[in-house]
Amino acid sequence: MNQPNLESKIIFGIGSNLGDRAHNIDLAIDKLTQYLQLKNLKKSSIYVNKAMLPKDAPHNWDIDFFNIAVLASINLQNFQPPKILQIIKKIENEIGRTNTQFWAPREIDIDILAIDKIFYQSEELIIPHIGLFDRDFFVKTVCEIDEDYFLELKNHFKR
Repeated sequence: MNQPNLESKIIFGIGSNLGDRAHNIDLAIDKLTQYLQLKNLKKSSIYVNKAMLPKDAPHNWDIDFFNIAVLASINLQNFQPPKILQIIKKIENEIGRTNTQFWAPREIDIDILAIDKIFYQSEELIIPHIGLFDRDFFVKTVCEIDEDYFLELKNHFKR
C-alpha cells in the first residue's frame, strides 16, 4: 500500500552578525537538521549585507550580516509550525542569542520563510515570512537554491 507523502518543503533564512558568523550559521544548520529531522538539504551561498536598523540605532549595531537560505524536507505530522518555532528558539539560545532589543546585533537569527504553500498565522509566527518577497537577502538566497519554487510561492501569495 502506498503511503501518502508526509514530507513538505521548508525554507529557512539564517543570519548572523556577531561572533564567528559562518560558524554560527553552520551550527544552526546542523542543529536544525538534527532536531527537526530535516532531509534533502540544499543551502545557498552566504550573502553579506548591511544590517537592517531602526532610525535611532546605536552606531555599534551597524555590523554586516551573513545570510543564507536553507531548503529541506520536513515531516509536518511530527513538526507543526508552533513546534518548529519552539525548536528554533531553543537553537538560537544554544548558539548564544539572548533576547535583546529589536534588530540588535545577534549571534544567530533563524526565520521560517515558507512551508510548502501553507499560510499560517499566530501571535508569534506568520508563514510565509512577511519579508520573503521584499528583502533582497531572502530573494537572492532562496532563488539561488530553487528559483522556480520561489516564483511559485510569489505567484501563490502575492495576489
